[in-house]
Amino acid sequence: MISSRLTKIAELINDDHDVADIGSDHGLLLILLNNRKFPKKVLGVENKVGPYKNLEKTVLSINNPNFSSNLSSGLKKVDINYQTIVIAGMGFATIKEIVLDDIKKGHKRETFIIDCHTNQNEVRSFFYELGYKIENEVLIYEDKIYYDIIKFVLNNDNTVYSNLELTYGPYNIKRKNDVFLKMCSEKIEKLENIFKLVTDDRKRTNLLNEISILKEFIHEN
Repeated sequence: MISSRLTKIAELINDDHDVADIGSDHGLLLILLNNRKFPKKVLGVENKVGPYKNLEKTVLSINNPNFSSNLSSGLKKVDINYQTIVIAGMGFATIKEIVLDDIKKGHKRETFIIDCHTNQNEVRSFFYELGYKIENEVLIYEDKIYYDIIKFVLNNDNTVYSNLELTYGPYNIKRKNDVFLKMCSEKIEKLENIFKLVTDDRKRTNLLNEISILKEFIHEN
């Protein structure tokens, strides 16, 4: 069964870009794109032999000349013509390493779709500092985990974000959907429990400020 998370990632992919899925595993994203008759090239990349063999089987079953796979690490063997890069299910440190390694080669991809599983609050700032803006973001709750899926594109119009937007996401703040409000409520409860245990005045002030911001999001809805 293909997860809601992968379905949302697929929905963020433009039909006019060649796409590389980094850490493709079994190639489920490729299956989704093939099912919607995706017109451009799709490359699945996997750096572990076991999953790669499964990825190869998926590509063979798709039987579409536009779909391919390779056994490599990160973007090392991804041609610059692949304008959209999907990196899902990895931690921030790994994503950062993959992207910076590609940039060192002089590559500047047009679009990244990122589903980061650690240090999510750092992802927006990292790409923003590299010259990207947030074109869209989708927050979903699946298997008791919150997934913040973010689409970054080159910031050609010099969009500027506040610290608040970089922390929580400009679209999350604007839309305030049920998932975002649920996440805020849960975070408030956690922070309030931490606050009871903290004695340092500066830390207590920071916690109160964050709790106040989260409560404001809920009350504005």
